[in-house]
Amino acid sequence: MDNKETLQEENKRWHEEHFTWRQEAEQWEHETRRLLALLYLLERALPEHTSMLNKHAILIAKNEQQLKNYECDIDDEQASVTSQKQHAEFHQKLSKLHEKTKQEHLKLRRTYSEEMSRFKALILKLLEEC
Repeated sequence: MDNKETLQEENKRWHEEHFTWRQEAEQWEHETRRLLALLYLLERALPEHTSMLNKHAILIAKNEQQLKNYECDIDDEQASVTSQKQHAEFHQKLSKLHEKTKQEHLKLRRTYSEEMSRFKALILKLLEEC
């Protein structure tokens, strides 16, 4: 009889351990899914921000090149009255382009700060989850 009770007690303990293990495994799966979701948000945030920065940097470089070309034309001493008129028109276009880029830069400055705050919050949340 003792042997049967011992076996039953051991089986009961095993069932309890299995139950505990299943609960722990489910908790780990839940935590892993949460971490993966946070990683997805982090991964998604970086390319979007990087893409915006790259486009803005290209725009600035283009504007700088146009400005250099414009300055070279201004320095040309053989400018006729017609070319002076063209210079004035081109100057006006550059002025508008510069103002537009300036506004985009100011907007990007604001969004950059907001995005970095959001990104840091996600990182902190990820660290807390770990």
